[in-house]
Amino acid sequence: MLEPHEKEMVALSTAELIQMSGEIAEILRPSVVGAGDFAGPHEASEESLGSMPIEFKQLSPDELKQVGADGMCSMLTDTDVAEGDILIYNNVRYCVSDVKPMNCFGAVSHLIVKLEREYKS
Repeated sequence: MLEPHEKEMVALSTAELIQMSGEIAEILRPSVVGAGDFAGPHEASEESLGSMPIEFKQLSPDELKQVGADGMCSMLTDTDVAEGDILIYNNVRYCVSDVKPMNCFGAVSHLIVKLEREYKS
């Protein structure tokens, strides 16, 4: 296990690498309304949570198939991202399907975000 100052250094170093990628994505959170309606809840609108630094993983189609995603990215540990959020990267909309904190010897270094491409017309 790492000492507290070492854990902080792991998180800071990883954050620097993500920010150095120069990639940015906007995160949108759907607003759900109508929970008591006969037809059930639906997404009425989306609220922007802002633009966040990411590192988009350049994976082959075979690698993406193995992980069951259309895309993957790394994000900072303090990013407010959750399953069901929408991530817009390079003008492509992705739905966040999974968010996992990555643990490095007891230090959470970054988030791995699994993405499903949205094909709305």
